[in-house]
Amino acid sequence: MTGTTSGQDRRASSAPTGRRRDGAAVMVLAAAGFGVGAAVGAYLNWFWWEIGYRPLAIILAVAILIVGGLAAMVGRSVARRLALLMLAVGLGMLAGQHLGPGREPLIHQLGGTMTLSLESPVVRVLTGSADCENVASETEFLVTGGLERPNGQLGLPDSVSVQRGDRWSFPRDTARQDRVRLEIAVTTELAPGSIKVQDSIGMEATGSSTLEARFTNAGGSIRFADLVAQGGPAYTGESMILAGTLAWTCGLASP
Repeated sequence: MTGTTSGQDRRASSAPTGRRRDGAAVMVLAAAGFGVGAAVGAYLNWFWWEIGYRPLAIILAVAILIVGGLAAMVGRSVARRLALLMLAVGLGMLAGQHLGPGREPLIHQLGGTMTLSLESPVVRVLTGSADCENVASETEFLVTGGLERPNGQLGLPDSVSVQRGDRWSFPRDTARQDRVRLEIAVTTELAPGSIKVQDSIGMEATGSSTLEARFTNAGGSIRFADLVAQGGPAYTGESMILAGTLAWTCGLASP
């Protein structure tokens, strides 16, 4: 007499296997969601390094957790899995902000000096103030300064910004492999009867520009040529042949 297996027995034996597969799929889904969320959280913590922007990442993570919690209240299987994914992503984002790399603390050095030795369009030496932000490892620098216009003369550089590193970077900064950015503004016209700038020319360094830069936390210099005109609402879009050497010191001079 040959033995037979009933349909009920087959269903009973396959049920544990199905539950194991479902459980494994749930674990994989949760782990994947947490990993993606952690990567996003770490990136946002790095990209939104300024204190004012950091809460945005937390708000986004909490919003995802709330939506995931609401989705979990729906009885359908697909909705529950989507809820699990969203909850894992939200928790991962919160964790990623603490597990990911952090920025070095900024060193603020105000009251420095700046000297621009122009070679083009005229030979002239301009001086002014410089404010510096850098880090202890000397890998990130931001230098901003205002240059004095002799006798209020227009058509000469009066505002300068220099940076190296990706903390203050813009998408177009990738045009230069050295990650050095130089911007020089030239006021060409003031509003009638005031000191308000009405028109100005903006020049910046791109991949085709010539730059020789030296950076330290105490100061630095940059020799430049072949700058390119900037567009946008702040500038006229006109070009000016600027070349010369910019040098700066950071912080107040020792007594």
